[in-house]
Amino acid sequence: MVRRTKEEAEATRIQLLDAAERCFREKGVASTTLDDIAKSAGHTRGAVYWHFENKADIFEAVCERVSTPMQAMLSDLAADPGNDPLGYLRNDAIHVLRMLAECERVQSVFEIKFCKLDGGPDFDRLRSRELETHTRCLSMLEVVFAAAVRQGQLPAHLPPKETAEAMHAFIGGLMRSWIERRDFDLRARAPWLVDTFLTGLRNAPDPAAYA
Repeated sequence: MVRRTKEEAEATRIQLLDAAERCFREKGVASTTLDDIAKSAGHTRGAVYWHFENKADIFEAVCERVSTPMQAMLSDLAADPGNDPLGYLRNDAIHVLRMLAECERVQSVFEIKFCKLDGGPDFDRLRSRELETHTRCLSMLEVVFAAAVRQGQLPAHLPPKETAEAMHAFIGGLMRSWIERRDFDLRARAPWLVDTFLTGLRNAPDPAAYA
């Protein structure tokens, strides 16, 4: 009986998250109420409060369903770049872009994050955590690029920190652009787009020349 109750509670949580994702995508975060989420899920407002502290807590849980695998992939690479860090990073970047192109849930969450996040003061904690996540991603990318420089895959003069910033902006910008317009085949073009960026890094001028 206890096991069944736990399974039912988890099923309710998933239903609430699915409903929140739909509501956020359709109405925007600020315009969505807890009652909207409960009604869309077929549950009471009390069920929402049983599982989540507030709307920001729900939003965070919705985002975690797709962001965690991407972060874990980069974390694994930073922990062990191996003997082909640039090749592994290329494959991971292509995988992330194709995941966005192929997975409706990933599209939904990033559409909410890019276009519907107008949450207000309750989201101060969330914005802080997003900044922390951004900083962690940059740190992991910096580790990978430093390894690529050591392996001779990138020029010795390439600064890993600024290179990490550039790639993070490049991938994030591509994702946002595609979500907003969807006017090109992201899945088919992902390898070319990533290779174009990495080719630019291999041929990047020495930043000291711009000092």
